[in-house]
Amino acid sequence: MNPEPPQPPPQHAKLDAEFVGGLAWTAGAKGVTQAVTWLAVLIAAHLLTPTDFGTVQIAGFIGTLTSLLAEFGIGIAVLHMLQLDRRVLAQLNTVSLVFCSAAFACSVAIAPLVASFFRSDQLRMLVIVNSATFFITAAQTVPLGLLQRDMDYRRLSLAESISVVVQAVVTVGSAFAGLGYWSLVAGPLSGKAVGALLTAVWKPVGFAIPRWNEIRVHMRFGMEVALSRIASTAYSQADGMIVGRIIGRSALGSYQMAMTTASAPAEKIGQLIMRVAGPLFARIQEDRTLVRRYFLFITDALALSIFPLVFGLAVVAPEMVQAVLGAKWTDAIRPLQWLAIFTALRTMNGLMTQVLTSLRFTTYSLWISILSFVVMPLSFFLAAHWGTSAVAATWTLTAPLLMFPPALKLFREIKCTVWDYLRILAPALVASTAMIVGVYALKTWLVPGAWLPIWRLSIEVAAGGIIYGGILYVFYRPLLTRYVQFFLRLRKNRGEALEVEV
Repeated sequence: MNPEPPQPPPQHAKLDAEFVGGLAWTAGAKGVTQAVTWLAVLIAAHLLTPTDFGTVQIAGFIGTLTSLLAEFGIGIAVLHMLQLDRRVLAQLNTVSLVFCSAAFACSVAIAPLVASFFRSDQLRMLVIVNSATFFITAAQTVPLGLLQRDMDYRRLSLAESISVVVQAVVTVGSAFAGLGYWSLVAGPLSGKAVGALLTAVWKPVGFAIPRWNEIRVHMRFGMEVALSRIASTAYSQADGMIVGRIIGRSALGSYQMAMTTASAPAEKIGQLIMRVAGPLFARIQEDRTLVRRYFLFITDALALSIFPLVFGLAVVAPEMVQAVLGAKWTDAIRPLQWLAIFTALRTMNGLMTQVLTSLRFTTYSLWISILSFVVMPLSFFLAAHWGTSAVAATWTLTAPLLMFPPALKLFREIKCTVWDYLRILAPALVASTAMIVGVYALKTWLVPGAWLPIWRLSIEVAAGGIIYGGILYVFYRPLLTRYVQFFLRLRKNRGEALEVEV
């Protein structure tokens, strides 16, 4: 039996209202950003080439890693350490500016080495221009952390929506203007700048000379989070770097398109839920019982919403690529199938990592990230000699092994058994399995191969949705009924404590 939405003590009624309100605001923002992002990507995919995407992606590897070092976990420290005063915040703001400036200088210095390593003169200027985002990060880190700590989902959602719209407009406009791969740089820079401006206006923070004895604890917490994220990002980006180096930039462009497409459904929905969940777990970190209830509830919601999307995408990948992206992206089909499966695992692991961070187990998470940093790049290097499909498969095959230790750690802390967790996932897994079997049978025996890909894709998607929903309705109707009643009750009166019994 799956958990019903958690029923906290009466004093948490306001927290429930903020959580549900945050879901509503974030869902609206994600709906807008999902539509705008997909439209921009599809237009860019037709105007630009896989080589353009691959070239910018290589420059993005360096920017992503150094931006994490520049941010140094300061935003996470602001979110999770609830008693920071304005003086300490100003000191952390100064530290953020210093770190980001140093990261920009390092990126400029290593830009020629990056261009030489990948044998591309274009990359030198790309890395330098991309590094301008560090100054945007410096302006945004502390104000964004404050907005999250206050659970101000309205402003967070508005900032994200406006940022994405600006990014999409600039990207597409630049592509139409013939700027080529620079379109993929100009768009993100413009969007991030607008988002940073909004957060700085809403949560202005001054500057002060840092005093080590006042910020030492916060910096240590941030350092462990930052190093964990750097290690995690490094091995996450290692697949693309290895593909670009060994197989080529064109292959990297196809691989990156597969990764973007596979991640899009889960990323948007997962971010919708986990963006609200992050501040929630930070707020309730001292109450292990409440943490357990919300963890199981959010796990259930993630599985029910994400599993059918990513597993269904793996089944319909050939038709989807042909109908939506075009024939030039055919090489992305097989990696897309593997990466879609991996996305489900990564989403579940992301929630576990988030809860462990809220519970202050940053040192443990850091060691898990370091282990992954050692194992994954070596695995990608070996797999790259068999092509991009083998690299994508490496993610799916190794992910369960690396997820197991943090899962056990979290389960012990919140007194949750493995059986409890599997029981939560059962409805989504059972319905998704039936959907996969049904759609595959439809593709194999009923849908004529001579039909246009768009017609085959439409029929397969409709059939998959009917099968998935039908299984849940027939075998798990009480679960659906409880969720419907839960949200209707919250919609009727958010200010009351939850009345659904656990």
